[in-house]
Amino acid sequence: VRKYVREHGVTQFLNVWKKNRDRDDVDFLWGDEVEGFLVVTSSTDGKKSIKLNLRGSEILDLLEKAKKERMTEAKAKAGCFSCPPSVIFHPEYGRFMVETTPSGPYGGFTRDLRCVEANMRLRRNILRKLLKPEEIYSTLTTYPLLGSGNFTIPSTKPNGYVAKSDYVSDELINPHPRFATLTRNIRMRRGSKVDIRVPLFKDSKTPELEKEIKMDAMAFGMGCCCLQVTFLARNLKEARSLYDHLAVLGPIMLSLTAATPFFRGKVADIDARWTVISQSVDDRTPEERGLNGAAKEKHIRKSRYDSISCYISDSKDYKEMYNDLNPKIDKETYNRLIKAGVDKNLARHIAHLWIRDPLVIYREKVKIDDTKFVDHFENIQSTNWQSVRFKPPPDSSIGWRVEFRTMEVQITDFENAAFTVFVALVSRAILAFGLNLYIPISKVDINMKTAHKRDSVTADKFFWRKDVGHSVREQMQKAGKTAEVTEIHEKNTKTGFDSDEEPLKEAKDRVPMIPKITEVTEKEYKATTLDDFIKNNETRKFIFVYGEIEESGKSWCPSCERALPIIEKKMQRIYESSHLLKLPVSARMFCGNKEHPARKDLGVNSIPALIRVGPKGMIKEPLDSKWCTDLFTVNEYMSQQDGRRLRGGSTNDLMRSASFDDQNITTSIKEIMLGNGKDGPLGLIHVVHAYLDMIECDPKSRKVVNTYLSLIADRASGKLMTAATWLRNFVDLHPDYKKDSNLNEAVVHDLLKTCDGLTDGTIGAPQLLGKYANTGELAMQDRDGEEVKVMKTKMKMCLSLSKKSGKLVYTKCNNNVCTGEQKSNSTCDMTHCVTL
Repeated sequence: VRKYVREHGVTQFLNVWKKNRDRDDVDFLWGDEVEGFLVVTSSTDGKKSIKLNLRGSEILDLLEKAKKERMTEAKAKAGCFSCPPSVIFHPEYGRFMVETTPSGPYGGFTRDLRCVEANMRLRRNILRKLLKPEEIYSTLTTYPLLGSGNFTIPSTKPNGYVAKSDYVSDELINPHPRFATLTRNIRMRRGSKVDIRVPLFKDSKTPELEKEIKMDAMAFGMGCCCLQVTFLARNLKEARSLYDHLAVLGPIMLSLTAATPFFRGKVADIDARWTVISQSVDDRTPEERGLNGAAKEKHIRKSRYDSISCYISDSKDYKEMYNDLNPKIDKETYNRLIKAGVDKNLARHIAHLWIRDPLVIYREKVKIDDTKFVDHFENIQSTNWQSVRFKPPPDSSIGWRVEFRTMEVQITDFENAAFTVFVALVSRAILAFGLNLYIPISKVDINMKTAHKRDSVTADKFFWRKDVGHSVREQMQKAGKTAEVTEIHEKNTKTGFDSDEEPLKEAKDRVPMIPKITEVTEKEYKATTLDDFIKNNETRKFIFVYGEIEESGKSWCPSCERALPIIEKKMQRIYESSHLLKLPVSARMFCGNKEHPARKDLGVNSIPALIRVGPKGMIKEPLDSKWCTDLFTVNEYMSQQDGRRLRGGSTNDLMRSASFDDQNITTSIKEIMLGNGKDGPLGLIHVVHAYLDMIECDPKSRKVVNTYLSLIADRASGKLMTAATWLRNFVDLHPDYKKDSNLNEAVVHDLLKTCDGLTDGTIGAPQLLGKYANTGELAMQDRDGEEVKVMKTKMKMCLSLSKKSGKLVYTKCNNNVCTGEQKSNSTCDMTHCVTL
């Protein structure tokens, strides 16, 4: 059966490849996945208790029953046409876990960037409504006490038939048979239980002989929560290029989002989850792991869950020297793919995946139609959990996609939205500017290991390409930016953007040109009107069809009345020669008249309608009437290139230089994100700002995105803590922590309760979130989240130990300076103080 699945999996891939290799998807669509877990807390007579809650499957059943009603209600409330109106909840590996996604993808307009946080908050709020008062839904990466003592409710016992773990019960596994089968088959193929080991953090009272944390079940890895983002590429070429470049970015984002300092009730000496998951699903036999004197040809370098082992693009920026790992491949599969016409880079990728066996096979789905289904391909593809996943189209409605998988889920929706939006914008900038992030893939592997280190963001160096795109730097300089690239972020984020005016300062040598505006009434309209207009020499030409102005001084069409000043204002801000042809129509002649010239010649079904004329006189599809009153959408539609939307492929090669310097350097996360002057690396945050400048991002979206970029910039520079550092400091200062590297229920109870307060805005966290996470209703309006009720921050608290009582004391913080008992007794050192 395994051989059948492998052979037919290749057949299914080839069918999909042949059918979709020339496919183009116009719209940029993307989405996120956020995972979390459930706990139950209690505090009786001063005794605090917390347990991992195995009620996840029950919660998911309730959510599924309410799905139809929720969708109907959400659509009625949705204030943004392009935002996903609701959410979907999914099962995950653990019975205690819930995965959340938007009900549909985000779209390709800048306003969609504002939908992400609102949708994430909506998911959490819907889920919370089904929880009991003592229950919490947390988006910590892992439950700190998983595998430590009696840690679940209801109580469970280890040493089950499936995992045979000494620490966790099989009852933690989701009841769907797929998950238990995966667990059992990984153990059986390996020939033993999985063996997970991470270094133990050595505190002042940690026993000398304790050096590592040992775990022995898939639940320790697949029970971790993560944040993933998937992008629809325009075509196969774009998907392959994006896959390669995001693979290089993977370790950097793992370090920036590091949020996992605890495993099995102990404090670890690493900050990230990735290696634990990798070890938890490592099904390699002893020979494949290089043990027992096995022959070299049997050795497989990595677990099924690991960083990628080969680049797959065949673009002109790719060089064979970058693929320096020489990964093991299934030669039979490779030769078959090459014979079918697949190029060597893509064939090598698929053949490398095919060195693995299928792990779960459903008896009733073995004999299927390879021209209609891809189950056998996905059987192997979906159980190769790599840092980036290349996803061929599963059916005719979805195109080539790339999934970015390394990021750690964050405590709050604000942080998760910030990192999601950042990766989305970086992906667009890579394609729009033709950036080149390639470094040898062996260096990417080294970066992955570095990203796990404690506080790697500020303490360690990463391999990076010195020249990722000097043409972007040149564009910034031409646009009037300072040569000191490190200043760009601060200059962009200081812009107020409180009005609907354009937020971007143009270059000093660029002055808007006076547009030509022509109005042709219905009586004046001739058969040659459009031809004469198209023949004009103006660089940018538009046609606007709207309801004529009546004697009252207003248009008979209210939407046209609102749209006209928006379009005329945009015409005044175009920097090339431009021409607007205004075609007012009467209600008597237009309504119900299929023969009206605007309908016949321009394809207008409703008004107002805005039409862009292409460079060769081609009349584009009209902008839908519902968007003509939207300042942001009109701005994007009237911009010079389709890439002014959140598209990358349409502007590919726009800013590309003739060649790139292949020099690799070791540098800090700060320099990777914020740059280092003229000769250093070009900061990715500045690249994102340049991209937003280029597409003329609308003011509201730019305001929100700037807060996200500021959070990431301050994390990269060390001004703010990563989640892992913040969590460590919380535990370190807790009076019930004994400095012995062991956690207990009292500490974890307070930690989870505090994190829950951070998510709903009842507790502030200046050292984790800075000043950026304003969860008031006004801020949510900026994020298209008016329907989501959030609580304003009630407290900004400083957590420290009182010398008087030896207990944990919460004192008010004012501009990051403590007041109250701690200040009067001079016992609070802000460098060691965790603010909540």
